[in-house]
Amino acid sequence: MTITGYGTIYDQIDQISKTNMVAFTNAVAGTINMASVGGQVQDAQALAAKMQSMSQDERKAYAIQMASQMQSSYAQNAMSEKPGTARLVMATYNIATTQLTPLQNEFMAKYRDLISKEDAEKAAVTTPKYNSCGPVDKEGLPGCACVNALDGAYWQQIVTITDNYSEQKAALLQSYLPRVKGFIGQVEDNIAKLHNGDDVKTANYKKMLFSSQSSAFSVGFTILGGTVQDIQKSGSDVYVNKANCDANVYNLSCDHGSK
Repeated sequence: MTITGYGTIYDQIDQISKTNMVAFTNAVAGTINMASVGGQVQDAQALAAKMQSMSQDERKAYAIQMASQMQSSYAQNAMSEKPGTARLVMATYNIATTQLTPLQNEFMAKYRDLISKEDAEKAAVTTPKYNSCGPVDKEGLPGCACVNALDGAYWQQIVTITDNYSEQKAALLQSYLPRVKGFIGQVEDNIAKLHNGDDVKTANYKKMLFSSQSSAFSVGFTILGGTVQDIQKSGSDVYVNKANCDANVYNLSCDHGSK
């Protein structure tokens, strides 16, 4: 038995995450390209390429750092915006950068801690010792029934550990979802109040607004999509190994008794 896919939900989340990250990168690249850094305008394509080489966390940290450096230039453009519009754009930006991002960092720290503990417990499980099966033919190969039974006992312990931590990961996700959804909802409500950005006049503020939107959804998909994918993929992998052990086909370097 082999895994050819992890289900439509997994595939859909994977595609949404990739699409959203592209949109996030493009939005940030466009925003930073509007600003003068050190007297020079950065090339958007070069920036996008640089961000693609970064990890997801590095992209967000870099984008937030650069956006923070540009706040003074945005303040200068506020004179061209209605005060209420400027305040709402800044409030939306602050939700994405000063509330959602720390919340994501907090969640990911706890999630990484669960993964670390899970890996440690799995590493502590004793691997099978096939010499207890004994040689069964002139080549000294142990019988597959015996070998796969030992492997099956091992993978059963791994399945139990995986199930335990999958429940903890799911519970952690559920504890953070209301706050994540709340912040994302605020970002979307603010954008709707600005008529999807049509009320924003200056290019810098418009870019800032949509960068905040893309960043907010990127955080949401990182937390929700990443967790669901990890649980579904890791669970499927260990279950198929146990199923193959039960079918005596997990370990093929053994004697099948067919002489």
